Amino acid sequence: MDKITNKNPFKIDFLSKFFLNSELFLLKESEIRNLDNELNLFEQVNLDPDVEKRLISKNELLASFAISKAENSDLTLEEAENVYKLIVENKELDFINEKIAQKKKLTQKDLDKLEFFNIAKTFKILNSQKLDLADFNANYIKKIHFEITKGLDIFSKHLSDFTVYKSGAWRDNDKIRVGEYQPADFIIIPNAVEEIITWFKKDASVTNVAILHNTLYAIHPFNNGNKRVCRILEHILLKSIGLNNKNLYSTSYYYHQEKARYYKYLLGSLERKNLNIFTPFILEAVVFSILDTVKTSLEIKRYNFLQNSSLNKEIQKTLKPLIKKQELQFKNFYNKVKKKISRQTFVNHLDRAVEGNIITKRIVGKTTYYKLNLKTEESIFLDKWLKEIQDKVSYINDDLRLV
Repeated sequence: MDKITNKNPFKIDFLSKFFLNSELFLLKESEIRNLDNELNLFEQVNLDPDVEKRLISKNELLASFAISKAENSDLTLEEAENVYKLIVENKELDFINEKIAQKKKLTQKDLDKLEFFNIAKTFKILNSQKLDLADFNANYIKKIHFEITKGLDIFSKHLSDFTVYKSGAWRDNDKIRVGEYQPADFIIIPNAVEEIITWFKKDASVTNVAILHNTLYAIHPFNNGNKRVCRILEHILLKSIGLNNKNLYSTSYYYHQEKARYYKYLLGSLERKNLNIFTPFILEAVVFSILDTVKTSLEIKRYNFLQNSSLNKEIQKTLKPLIKKQELQFKNFYNKVKKKISRQTFVNHLDRAVEGNIITKRIVGKTTYYKLNLKTEESIFLDKWLKEIQDKVSYINDDLRLV
């Protein structure tokens, strides 16, 4: 067996103790860039402009929501959507100031709403720009932190167990812990951040964006809000090196969907001082975020296909599970709708849909399968790339595998 060598490029004592060998990553730079390029071509040729607008809008909302949920926010998506409308309409979140003026106690929900407002507003502004790497420096990172955390420290007077943010300032103490992990001594933060920025700018690649995310979080430069800064910065840097030019996808929502795995790999990376644990997960997130964009486009087309069919609304409602799944076995299909209709009505609806050529029926032995009678370029795209990467990732979500 070949000796596994540590190819960590960092000189500062704290960072140099982490194991890193990017040659061991199964997802390669060329594959990720090829996938992004194919998404761009797919968008240009096959994506309806209205669908594209919906995807971009959805991405900004869901990415911001996911970033705000990096910690224990209780904000619901519906509440986030209501706050997001204020940003779209260029309005401010006034109720916080009103409560303070009335000397009312601020709540955790108030904190969650203000935090989301800051994140969504910052993300929307930065998302509309493209960072020139010449302008990427420590102050840029501090500015992100300032914008997403401004005004939050007032909650220290209202909430117990509140960790102050100290907006836009490096951490000034060594009290912070991530589980059992102790981040870098606060005194070395400026030099450590400068080192990873200088290193990244010499070779600004997708792989190195992921490594920067991992190392920046390991340093833990801020008193609070580090995950949120890392996620926003990751998105900006990917755009700065030529990926995701249309803002169609974001890794943050994938992190939110896979939160248990996210924390498992993140903590494993920190506690074992091994960047080869969490960094490949970040690369996986880039790939699956791209594929999820195509999956969403596919679901929109399936939805429109059903809506525009000659079937009545009742039958269309019965067939809705086929929007997310390419094919469903009869038993599994019925289990998804049985609380709403009887078995006989369900069978009648399927028969009508088959007769109308809206769905197809496939029988294997005693088992019957159904799927929408719709062929799309999205399905071809997903099938191709899932085969390409299946041996290079440890996990593929069934929602994507069975789409």
